[in-house]
Amino acid sequence: MIFDTINKTVRVRVAGILIQNGALLLIAHKKRGEIYWLLPGGGVGYGESLVQALEREFREELGIRVSVERFACMSDAIEPHGRRHILNIAFHCSYRDGEYRLGRERRLCDYGFFTPEEMAGMRLYPPINETLSSIVEQRGCEPYLGSLWRM
Repeated sequence: MIFDTINKTVRVRVAGILIQNGALLLIAHKKRGEIYWLLPGGGVGYGESLVQALEREFREELGIRVSVERFACMSDAIEPHGRRHILNIAFHCSYRDGEYRLGRERRLCDYGFFTPEEMAGMRLYPPINETLSSIVEQRGCEPYLGSLWRM
């Protein structure tokens, strides 16, 4: 279950910040003909720790193993009409091993490493382009980014 509008549950999404050579790893999703970018990651299953979920998501989406290191930031994404509420929790990660390859999920359509300049105009969910640029440039960020939603 991703969204439960009857019971009004909050979806917890864990995401990884993986930086190599001054560029951040992002993954593209395609939905209804629209392409948007996300940090690698996904939903946390019942009984699964945040770290376990993030390690699993990197394997499923990109075929690699990562070490989940420290908390980076979090934000809410609350749809204005109350249909969705997502809690996004991001962690710094480091590459361990594996060969990069795009996973089998239909929505996945691309991945790559992007510099802060390249990220500036990207359609990114949640819309934390500037925060991610600040992290890549080692300027840090606030731990809670607030409630963010972009259609």
